[in-house]
Amino acid sequence: MLLNVAEEQWVPVLMELRYEREDPFAVELAFHGPVGGLARWRFSRDLLLGGLRGTVGQGEVMIWPSEENSAGSALFLQLGPQECPALLAVRRSPVSHWLSHTLMTVPVGHEMAEVDWDEERRQLFRSV
Repeated sequence: MLLNVAEEQWVPVLMELRYEREDPFAVELAFHGPVGGLARWRFSRDLLLGGLRGTVGQGEVMIWPSEENSAGSALFLQLGPQECPALLAVRRSPVSHWLSHTLMTVPVGHEMAEVDWDEERRQLFRSV
């Protein structure tokens, strides 16, 4: 992944993608630079899926694909407050491939299938 640090100046950063069955609606992106961790962002898996096809998001998270549809095409992520967001670019195909694995783990529309509603009610009433 590349981080835009100035006009036309990009530096490489390592991006780690995480997905957990226990939180099936979310994905986590962790960014690591040469001196260690830079940032960790957690947002909707659906947002990242939508960003592969077109511009999505608002506020502190915006995602959009590059214009070309080749294997080398990019996915752009703008993260942070509008006054000073971070702009990152990553090859679209590895992100798409990773997302396909999350969809095999928990398909869209089945995120709530494994929720133990009886346990959720017990937890809810225990805290009252």
